[in-house]
Amino acid sequence: MSTIKINVREKLLEAAGPVFSEKGFEKATVREICQKADVNLASVNYYFGDKEQLYLEVICLAKQMGVSRAPLPEWTENTPPEQKLEDWVVTLVRRMLGTGELSWSNHLIMREVLRPTQACEHLVQELFRPFVNIADKILLEILGDDVPDYRRMQCIFSIAAQCQFYRVSGGLVTLMLGQEEQKLHYNTEQIIEHILQFSLAAIKNLKHEYLSSEIESSSSLNRI
Repeated sequence: MSTIKINVREKLLEAAGPVFSEKGFEKATVREICQKADVNLASVNYYFGDKEQLYLEVICLAKQMGVSRAPLPEWTENTPPEQKLEDWVVTLVRRMLGTGELSWSNHLIMREVLRPTQACEHLVQELFRPFVNIADKILLEILGDDVPDYRRMQCIFSIAAQCQFYRVSGGLVTLMLGQEEQKLHYNTEQIIEHILQFSLAAIKNLKHEYLSSEIESSSSLNRI
């Protein structure tokens, strides 16, 4: 592929990301994207086939940007599961809330979460499901086999929901508490610390619940 073709593709992707993020797939137009990229109107069909394929490639780019911005650390076989869970939560919060000013990729992925298009299936298979599976294995280490699969998944969704609240409702938090209070007690590091403490307490309580149930069942059998 020639340098000119690569440049045009890159220009289209760079222009399309912010437009799709702001307006969504339906309201974004090929004309506006081409104008922002300063390329011929026929370029989208030539390089991507159609608007839908361009959108899918932009989604792929947004996924790559998010992962590279907040990668999971590498673990050894000796890494405690609690440390793994902390790393997982930190990564999730940083991917949702960003590590500085939120980019168009953050906004676009959140738009897909709230108003899924066909492209969301790609995010599920390539980003969300693998990331959730990592958390599921971590919780299996912490909770053991006695806790049912669906309870582990409920824990994961509850942790994600806490992160999503701060991502979606940051403006509401500011209105309710004021900017000074938000800056003082609700910065990213404090949110991470709270979610970790809250979630670990719930997970430990869940483990205790099933352990107590096992002991009670065993005692009942011994009395028979």
